[in-house]
Amino acid sequence: MSAAARHVIRVFAETGGVGMRGANAGASTSSASSLASSAAAASSSTSLSDRIMSSLQPSQSFATSTSPAAAPAAAGSTASLGVDDTPAQTDKGFLAKAWDRYSLGQQQHRIELGERLFRSAQRRADDLTWYTAGHIGGDFRPRHALLTMHVWFLHRRLLADKVDPHRSLMVQEELFDVLWNDSRSRIRAEGVNELTVNKHLKDTQQVTFQQMTHLDHAFTEYKDDSEKRAKEIALAIWMHLLVKDEGVSDDLIKRLAAYVEYEYRNVVLALPDVYFQEGRIDWGSMPDFNGMKDKFDKSIQPLPLNPDDILPPDWVKAFTDAGDTYYWNTVTNLTTWQRPT
Repeated sequence: MSAAARHVIRVFAETGGVGMRGANAGASTSSASSLASSAAAASSSTSLSDRIMSSLQPSQSFATSTSPAAAPAAAGSTASLGVDDTPAQTDKGFLAKAWDRYSLGQQQHRIELGERLFRSAQRRADDLTWYTAGHIGGDFRPRHALLTMHVWFLHRRLLADKVDPHRSLMVQEELFDVLWNDSRSRIRAEGVNELTVNKHLKDTQQVTFQQMTHLDHAFTEYKDDSEKRAKEIALAIWMHLLVKDEGVSDDLIKRLAAYVEYEYRNVVLALPDVYFQEGRIDWGSMPDFNGMKDKFDKSIQPLPLNPDDILPPDWVKAFTDAGDTYYWNTVTNLTTWQRPT
């Protein structure tokens, strides 16, 4: 990862990524301005590719009046859904921080944990239910947005760590490293010219930070207002996961927004530290997409499964750094270039 990209991640993590969603949000907070300027410095000044950036072009505003309200906080829990402002429990000195960063054992542990966390988010985002009953598009942009959303849950959990925030910040850097390497492989798999791979990666990084900032804004700006928070989550889902599809069902958006609320509480607030520190994420149940209705009160049928996604049990599709496709058996650990049957 370049020094500029690492700087963006560090600023994003240290500020919490809190910001407004752009021109439609009015005046932004100072932390949002800092993040936006850092992201702009790390991104290309050229126009963004239509395939990756289509959802960020100006369009009609989305009516969120039918969006769901968030579930109330459980009895005895804190009402705030933002980052805990209490001081960290540890205050490491210079030598302890240097040991955490440069020790070979600590580096290896961070790399392994970052990889485990990312693969957990990736497996969840690759669940075929999203792309059939969930009506999420199967091309690069919505798939990446779905992966980004699950990485964001992990980012928020690392940000909320009050036991060893310095170590969590470094784990976060490793998590984003894996995300960018995976994004580069998927970009190459799209068949783009090799000379434009870095440009497409910068475009992808920009929309990734914008999506995460939008979700940060929803949970921080409206942490005590469940109704406004639900509307903002619904707007983020419509803009990024559903790529501003004007024909999408409000019923689908409600269910996806409820899923975001649930996973925030599940991963950020409820998951035991001992499991998280081992990279073991229990994502819980998938959203229930049964019985959805469209705007005309007609039943919505699942989308047909893409033949390229149909694989035998325990097999998954993966990409090399060059973007070449191979297949991996998650049980036997076998890999093959040939599509398993």
